[in-house]
Amino acid sequence: MRNGFVVVLLVILATASMAAERVVLFEDFTNSGCGPCWSAEPQVNAFINANISSGNLCVIRPHVNWPNPNDPIYLANPTDQNVRKAQYGVSGVPTFKIDGILNASAGNLQTLYNQRIAVPAIIAIDVARNGNAVSGTLSFRIIAEEDPEWTAIMNLWPILVEDNVPGTHLWSGSVFEQAFRDNLLGYFGEELVFTGPYPDTIYTEAAYDIDSSWDVDELHLATFVQCAIQSNKHEVENCNWAKLMDIEMGIEDAAWNNTAVPLLSVGPNPSNGALNINAVLPGNSIGTVEVFNLAGRIIASGSAAEMQSVNVDESGIYLVRLSTSDGMSVTESVAVIR
Repeated sequence: MRNGFVVVLLVILATASMAAERVVLFEDFTNSGCGPCWSAEPQVNAFINANISSGNLCVIRPHVNWPNPNDPIYLANPTDQNVRKAQYGVSGVPTFKIDGILNASAGNLQTLYNQRIAVPAIIAIDVARNGNAVSGTLSFRIIAEEDPEWTAIMNLWPILVEDNVPGTHLWSGSVFEQAFRDNLLGYFGEELVFTGPYPDTIYTEAAYDIDSSWDVDELHLATFVQCAIQSNKHEVENCNWAKLMDIEMGIEDAAWNNTAVPLLSVGPNPSNGALNINAVLPGNSIGTVEVFNLAGRIIASGSAAEMQSVNVDESGIYLVRLSTSDGMSVTESVAVIR
């Protein structure tokens, strides 16, 4: 990570609420030449407009390459959108998914949304930003309030979408809303590994670069936790929805020293084996940093004050854990590619 400013960003995340509020993910697979998609558009937009201002609804509209192979949203980023299509095995449009597990129609979106919003969430997601309208970095704090007991690999997916994109084909004279633009953590997101005790926290980050053809003021970020594409467990654990330019920026370094929780950043991620570790401890507590592999073998350990870098010899996923004398801890995962 870029320690010069990630520290500032994570202050915002450290002061955010620990309570997990359910935010529902709605995905609409569509195409500019799809007649049934266009016919459903008024009902879909009415549902979105009725709920999105609450902050409890995330919306992503991936486009596919049929029936119109020249759909401009699809052509702008076919790879990332094909990953979302493959996640569910989408074979026709429109396809509506609620939190990855409920198959919806235009007529029952509100009913299924209400069903999901009532489900308790144990994963909380917070986002902070450092950058401008051209490029920057987003920092994420993911908290597991209790052991999620996942049976599948779970990943973080931060996806940019754009509103009010001029429409083509059946949408000519109208606009595409929540049009898919970019998955900021690559095709499949970034793996999350919580190890306890709980609540347990993972910090990570992603760079963003705004394409010159996008209207930055119309960009929103949907950040959610869901299984890796190789798994068949598709339930979205929770989501965070924010207008990109409204995401809170970092605050002054002085406030960093007042953190009430341990904070940890490790980078770069992925790494060639040389890891930079930045640990911040609350109050007068002392801490220990441990680096271990997924088999649980400790690779390195030392005091948080002294252990600022580690060299890892073998490729793989590693966990870096900061534990304090007050019984608090935070863990971050990092990929090593040699």
